[in-house]
Amino acid sequence: MNTITKIAFNNNKQNKTRSILIIFAICLTTMLLTIISTIGNGVINLQKENAADRYGSNYGLFLSVDDTQLQEIERRAEIDTVGLMSTAGILKGNEKGAFVSADEHVREMLPYNQEYLLSEGSYPKSSRDIAASKAFFKSQGYEHVKIGDSIRLEYRSGMNEEYSKQDFVVSGILFDREEYKAKSSYIVFTSSDFYDSQFAEDERAYNVYFTLNDSVHVSMNNIDSVLTNIADSSGIDSKNLIVNDYFLSWTLEPSYEMIAVCGILILGIVLFSVVVIYNIFQVGIAQKIQEYGKIKALGATKKQMKQLIFREGMILSVLSIPIGWVLGFFMAKVSFGWLIEQGNMASIGIPNSQVPLFSATLMLVSILISLLTVILALRKPMKIVSKISPIEATRYLENSTKKNHGMRKGQKNISVFSLAMANVVGNKKRTIGTILTMGLSCVLFVIIANFVGNIDTEYEARKGMNHGQFELKLDYSYEWDEAYPENNLDSILKKNPLNDTLIAEIERIPGVNKVLTREIAVAKINGSKQVVSIVNKEDFEKMRYEGDLGPMDYNEAVRNGDVFFGWSMWMAPDGYSLNDPITFELDNGTEEFTYKGNIAGAFTSADTYLVIPEEVYQAMQPEGVSYGYIWIDTDEGDVASVEQNVRNLIEDTSYVKFKTYHDELQTAEFASTMMKLGSYLFMAIAGLIGFMNLANTMIINIITKRQEYGVLQAVGMTNKQLNISLQLQGLIFTLGTIFVSLVVGLPIGYLLFSYAKVNGVFGMNVYHIPFIPILAMILVVSFLQIVLSFVLSHNLKKATLVERIHYQG
Repeated sequence: MNTITKIAFNNNKQNKTRSILIIFAICLTTMLLTIISTIGNGVINLQKENAADRYGSNYGLFLSVDDTQLQEIERRAEIDTVGLMSTAGILKGNEKGAFVSADEHVREMLPYNQEYLLSEGSYPKSSRDIAASKAFFKSQGYEHVKIGDSIRLEYRSGMNEEYSKQDFVVSGILFDREEYKAKSSYIVFTSSDFYDSQFAEDERAYNVYFTLNDSVHVSMNNIDSVLTNIADSSGIDSKNLIVNDYFLSWTLEPSYEMIAVCGILILGIVLFSVVVIYNIFQVGIAQKIQEYGKIKALGATKKQMKQLIFREGMILSVLSIPIGWVLGFFMAKVSFGWLIEQGNMASIGIPNSQVPLFSATLMLVSILISLLTVILALRKPMKIVSKISPIEATRYLENSTKKNHGMRKGQKNISVFSLAMANVVGNKKRTIGTILTMGLSCVLFVIIANFVGNIDTEYEARKGMNHGQFELKLDYSYEWDEAYPENNLDSILKKNPLNDTLIAEIERIPGVNKVLTREIAVAKINGSKQVVSIVNKEDFEKMRYEGDLGPMDYNEAVRNGDVFFGWSMWMAPDGYSLNDPITFELDNGTEEFTYKGNIAGAFTSADTYLVIPEEVYQAMQPEGVSYGYIWIDTDEGDVASVEQNVRNLIEDTSYVKFKTYHDELQTAEFASTMMKLGSYLFMAIAGLIGFMNLANTMIINIITKRQEYGVLQAVGMTNKQLNISLQLQGLIFTLGTIFVSLVVGLPIGYLLFSYAKVNGVFGMNVYHIPFIPILAMILVVSFLQIVLSFVLSHNLKKATLVERIHYQG
């Protein structure tokens, strides 16, 4: 061990307070870097490992492929595996489900989902085999179905055919989904032989799932062009190509979003830590400037003086970084497991896979970034020490300037407050830097609180259910059923179950406060039938969303007799644009009449193809009413009884769907909980950074005044006055911290909220200042300040006056 290293080691040993603080700062910095990098890497690995389970393992999907095109696909050298799935027809009672023929390759490529997996038996092989869940069989009247049982189902091959009874044999039973209820949609598998028997060769169409072999070099930059080229060469329209972007983005390249988030967090931690470690070293240098001057006087060169400070920092780093990494990895492992459990990934079809969290590369990166942080913090102290003049160092007094040259401005009367203020403003540069550092560490908390604290789950729930506690909605076929036209909206409206008689019965239910309605109709336009909503101004404004096309002025549309497109994405493909004239026949179930007007705008996403203002519709003087929605409102205490009465009322009513606000709110609250979970984890890291800055700054600015406090107590200062002085100093820093965090954080937080609202981020509705989170932050910061001041005061009083007066740091 050479002389410089020995001096560095002895300096660290002598300056115990400074060394402990630096070890704590470096250790905590390494912990945070390790936690962020490990959790970020864990999330990336988890999603990579479960990408196939969630999104399917196929690279893409070709729709409506015929036999000729299929042969071309199978000839392609780039294609590795091909799986075929075909819609085998429709089973009565499962119109909204799926009746499919799928080979083993497709089943291997499908996303993980219990409803695709066998509970017992086998997948269909023979022409009459069928596999489905017990819930499906029960819905068809077979309560205790077993493998090998024969069942009879009503089947049709398409919308233009009538149902006929077909006999099937149960070859397999799939797992039941927990959420299966009456009238749910089900996955039902049949065999390829059955599909071939129902469709002639020229009628057969396949959905082709495929993967590419390893010899094809693809990335997210070229995958679209590669797959489009395969489609073109196989005679497939590119519109019938679906690229599995989510799966490929996880398997072909890393998550740049996650890397960016982790990078920003790491950068913030490094910046804060550099300031903290620099402040601690700076104080140590100020205290030991005369000793460094003596070393310089004994012949040390500038390079050796820099080496001295550098080695002091490296010795402390060698002690603290391994501890920080071990603690950080342990905390990351525990936190990651908790994150998976709380995130309930299994509920969205992702098994709780065990992914390796340890990465030697990340360990080295974390260690190197920690070392880099210390080196950056040491740069200025190294420069200061290297420029020390031995003569000036012997006369150095901290806080001296050219004006006072080591002298402090005195006061005739000294109070506890003036003493506290004198210690705070004695080094204005350090005080301002401390307040800014502490304040900015709390700014992030205020910004995130502005976002999380403004999530409005009720607003989000109302997007799915506009009014009241219950909704009755017409349940009609979204594809126009040629064989069974009674399932179509125009037929249902002729005998509309949502009528004035039903409304009157609902209004007589005890507890019902209000009943609201919305009419719908059928538009015959360009040889097709489309659904039209008739909305009032209140509902129109609720349907507005960023990205709507045109001025979207309801009052102007009423004056001009205009209509709106429900889905802007379909306007241009259907040959329309803003302000174009449009004519169609309206059928409300009672009569048909002609509408002529213009397209005033287009919604990003509405419930129906067209939207007509209520006043425009009424101006055409339609006969009768055509309710598509009924909303029922009631007091909270009457919700259960009213729900049961409404269910009983519509129990035998066809073509009506029942929905409750309670279910919509539960869904919104679940999503909100998941969002808050991520935000709170993020804020916990920010809070830890804030605590690190607060603790270090408080200790630096109080401990280093021990000698002065000893002198003051020697001339009569009491322990009570000492306690008050320390608390006042802490209070000044706390007030400065709070001021900076609010002045900077609130405007940025509001801008973040505004941006989120404009872009339709979940739950963003009305802005309000998040008083409760901010109050909690203020209380925590104040509590930490009080505890630190008390602990430091207690430690001061344990030493004798002589020891305090002779204290050298």
